Amino acid sequence: MSFELPHVISWSHRFAQEVLSAGDVAVDLTAGKGRDTLMLYRCVAPTGQVLGFDIQKQALSECVCLLQSESVPVICRALHVDTPEPGVELIHDDHAHLSSYLRQTPKVIMANLGYFPGGDHTLTTTPEGTCAAFEQALAALAPGGRLVCVLYTAHPGGDEEAAAVETLVAGLSSRDWFVLRLQVANREQAPYLLVAEKRR
Repeated sequence: MSFELPHVISWSHRFAQEVLSAGDVAVDLTAGKGRDTLMLYRCVAPTGQVLGFDIQKQALSECVCLLQSESVPVICRALHVDTPEPGVELIHDDHAHLSSYLRQTPKVIMANLGYFPGGDHTLTTTPEGTCAAFEQALAALAPGGRLVCVLYTAHPGGDEEAAAVETLVAGLSSRDWFVLRLQVANREQAPYLLVAEKRR
């Protein structure tokens, strides 16, 4: 994979890949078309687990198609279960309910905010839902684990969501967290990356 400077998605993958190993647990808060989900599974396979959330059935359907084309074991559930299984578990629910589904400690939690490409662009992630999910994510992460988030500001509501997330991570203790912001400085409204690593 190329990690060219403008490609913020590839950088988000790099920051996830650096800390994941086979057998780990990872979470994709915005499964969408499944590209991040697939990358996470490849890092934790064959014994690890990925939880993927999306509120849109169309997104989950496309995610399933991609994963199955790559021979990834996929489980689709809408309710909490007690027994984690290796593979990808896709959850048709709001990522704000993250803690209801976690049974193990995740090493990476990812989010690619905004709207589902090819779907309804008026249906987006929200400041309230995203911050609720991130608060749960930050509490749940393993030491050395990372919350990796790509933010978009060009769509309606994107600025407000980005500001809410920035406020949340800016309040994290520097004794317990490293927070990185990676942004293209000379491109207005370019998507950018936030990474929060749990020190202890």
